[in-house]
Amino acid sequence: MTTAPPIFSLLCATVGRTDKLGRLLESLCAQTRGDFELVIVDQNPPGTLEPVLAPYLGRLEIVRLHSPRGLSRARNVGLKACRGALLAFPDDDCWYPDDLVARLADAFAADPSIGAITGRTTDAAGVDSLGLFLDRDAEITKANIWLIGNSNSLFMRTEVARRIGGFDETLGVGADSPFKSGEETDFLLRALASGARGVYRRAFVTHHDQAPVDGAAGVARAEGYARGFGRVLRLHGFGAAYLGLRLARTSGRAVLSALSGDMPTARYKALWALGTLRGFCAPRT
Repeated sequence: MTTAPPIFSLLCATVGRTDKLGRLLESLCAQTRGDFELVIVDQNPPGTLEPVLAPYLGRLEIVRLHSPRGLSRARNVGLKACRGALLAFPDDDCWYPDDLVARLADAFAADPSIGAITGRTTDAAGVDSLGLFLDRDAEITKANIWLIGNSNSLFMRTEVARRIGGFDETLGVGADSPFKSGEETDFLLRALASGARGVYRRAFVTHHDQAPVDGAAGVARAEGYARGFGRVLRLHGFGAAYLGLRLARTSGRAVLSALSGDMPTARYKALWALGTLRGFCAPRT
């Protein structure tokens, strides 16, 4: 007998993390609404996840798949297996508030015109993480796309995701390109261009630790993520004037940080500006 599909498919690509993946799994066990599946796309060496997943196999509906490295590649593999009418894209190091799945399911059910909902990410202390966010609810547009969330706080109807063909595998962490970010923004921009309606709702919060800005991790993030940002600017026609504005703003922050003695942030912002320019100017292949 075929079981009814879950309302939500939570699509999580994972590699190189075990303790933090356990934190996500614990938060999913605590959800007040349980009709969801967790689709894990495993990119680890064989045997890595068995001890992590074992305690949850009877508590969560887990579908486990495998794919070569690459975040967008893994998400596309997982997307083919998702049975839910709604999709989420949790990172393996994020975690959910107890009522998030229930509240999102209610929001989509209350307004069939909504194709995607985004929210914020905050750290354990409730401080915004992984970016800046609009201070009010809004319709998502190309003009505000950089202030309405990230993949951890992106929720979409599955039919929209499939209609636009999934994620661009030349973008994102692990891609066979220099563009190590931007896949979720490109994904959402293509959804909007297809006619889907997206809304930003500040009250929908996903938790994620702060991203590093210093040391080797900060340097790698700035160089790779900024190139992805610049690439998406180019792909979606933001233009040279917009690029110039973003470069001036980021460079200005680098100077101000240096003047205040905050050299890690100054270096991070300078690398981000340079990476953005390189990503924007890279050949279109």
